[in-house]
Amino acid sequence: MTPLPHVNWIMQMKTFLSIILIGFLSSSVAFAGNVNPEQEVRDFLAEYKEGVSRRDVDFLERVLSDDYVFSGPSGKMTTRAQALKYFQQQRDNPDYKSISLEHLNEKVHLVGNIALVTNDWISVTSPIDSTNTEPTTSKGRHTGVLERSEGRWMVVAEHDSEQTLDDEWMVSGVVKAGREYNALMLRLNSGRAYAELESSGDIAALSRFLADEYTFTSADGVIFNKAEDIERYKSNTIRVEAEEFIGQNVRTIDNSAAVATGEIRRIGTNIGKPFDITERYTTTWAFYDGRWQITANHTSTVKR
Repeated sequence: MTPLPHVNWIMQMKTFLSIILIGFLSSSVAFAGNVNPEQEVRDFLAEYKEGVSRRDVDFLERVLSDDYVFSGPSGKMTTRAQALKYFQQQRDNPDYKSISLEHLNEKVHLVGNIALVTNDWISVTSPIDSTNTEPTTSKGRHTGVLERSEGRWMVVAEHDSEQTLDDEWMVSGVVKAGREYNALMLRLNSGRAYAELESSGDIAALSRFLADEYTFTSADGVIFNKAEDIERYKSNTIRVEAEEFIGQNVRTIDNSAAVATGEIRRIGTNIGKPFDITERYTTTWAFYDGRWQITANHTSTVKR
């Protein structure tokens, strides 16, 4: 499983990319004296939304001020350079797709060359890959500050907040992801060769389940990172024939993390020798990039 996502700036940037749609004039557009300034700002919003949806980095370079800052839900600051880098990554190799986005109660307040924009938002997204593909709905508030400089609008600062996800939705998502992960474990521990596990897509599925910061602590205290945990299947001698879950409890933490605890009984063979063991597990889940991923996993043998 992975460390808790309280400093995960990528998630903040995902929220930024999906939700924060404040618009500005391109360098070729200037104020017309006979046009309502507020309407021009609202036109900029539409222009910016289109640019963001296309991951138009050239457009973003023109409309983000040199001292631009974005403050995400966790309070972490993102600079202009970080924002542009993330947009380019999402353009070249997107890790989620936007299904819909609504802006509600949008208000524009103008004071001289400064525009303050506030709105509610509802965003529906889903991951690119096939793991936990049910859409995710997020809601929140956004505030943006624009400055008109040298005949065009520039983004100076943005601040986003996100409503706490529904606890029932989070628990059901973790339970579902846990079932899928355990089914994958049965396939991985079926005695098949590593090459077959790769060709079937099971190794790739395991990689998607494990966050980059994943660590696994085994019953005998050995710690594995993500790469090492996957590597173990090249010489895996365990074959699980049956398993039984004995109770499970899921507790949510903050807005995108949960801890699952319980016991699991496994029956099978190891190097041909039969075993029947029960283990206690503690699994930490984090909601990254539109899906539940494991950040840390710890097991210990239960002695009856």
